[in-house]
Amino acid sequence: MARSPRLLSHGRLVLLLGSLSAFGPLSMDMYLPGLPSMARDLSAPAWAAQLTITASMVGLAGGQLVAGPISDALGRRRPLLAGLAAYMAASLLCAMAPTIWLLLLFRVIQGAAGAAGIVIARAIVRDLHTGVAAARTFALLMLVNGLAPILAPLIGGELLHVTDWRGIFVVLAAIGALLLLAAWAMLAETLAPAARHGGGIAATLRIFRGLVGDREYMGYALAMGLAFGAMAAYIGGSPFVLQDIYGVSPQVFSLLFALNAGGIVVASQVGRALVDRLGPRALLNAGVSMSALGVSGCSPPCSSTSG
Repeated sequence: MARSPRLLSHGRLVLLLGSLSAFGPLSMDMYLPGLPSMARDLSAPAWAAQLTITASMVGLAGGQLVAGPISDALGRRRPLLAGLAAYMAASLLCAMAPTIWLLLLFRVIQGAAGAAGIVIARAIVRDLHTGVAAARTFALLMLVNGLAPILAPLIGGELLHVTDWRGIFVVLAAIGALLLLAAWAMLAETLAPAARHGGGIAATLRIFRGLVGDREYMGYALAMGLAFGAMAAYIGGSPFVLQDIYGVSPQVFSLLFALNAGGIVVASQVGRALVDRLGPRALLNAGVSMSALGVSGCSPPCSSTSG
């Protein structure tokens, strides 16, 4: 019988939940060093290969809308285990994809399955903690999660010494299997039957409708969404620009990408230290301004990635 998470040490629980929350960067960043070789292997244009990143994002976003309400109605354990099993299977299908179009389909499924780990890990924190304790646990979760975009491309680059892009998806399947085993052994149900509710996706959509009507919220969401869109464009285009145009190796690319991710982690910590002194609005204005300045400094070869 699986032990309750309350019986685990706090550090082990945070490590496990942080790992479950890392499916996004793991799924998107680990195979990036092999993106150009994947395009050549599948005889796909660069834009189609870049769509495999978009497909993963679509799955991650849509999967959270489904997994969250299901876990509210059925409890956390069963949907989480099902999502991890589906992630493992979808990763293996990605490794065996014979065409870019089937790979796109499998990437959507992989992202949707990985979304269960992301949303349910956060829900488990809310089940076990409230107030300051919950905030501290979420902060530790983000610290563990912040390592994923740094380590994932480095691991992917090194894996290309011994395998190809298909092998990276096999490794992702193995990670899913290890997390499935850990969750099965160490995470029992955290949502009591009395606390469950069956509002489902319809209730979630009603909440979203209210959020869309909140102008202040939408302003912040739009700023964040546009900034993330710019970052997503860089994620999809940088492997082709740096490897095909500037001639860097997959390993050097993974190091450069990890430095970018490390910069994001450092900037987030700097922002946390300055928010009380400067205020969130001033930091937001500074961040958006620096993003616009960085994009405007992009060199002309960046436009060639769309081909």
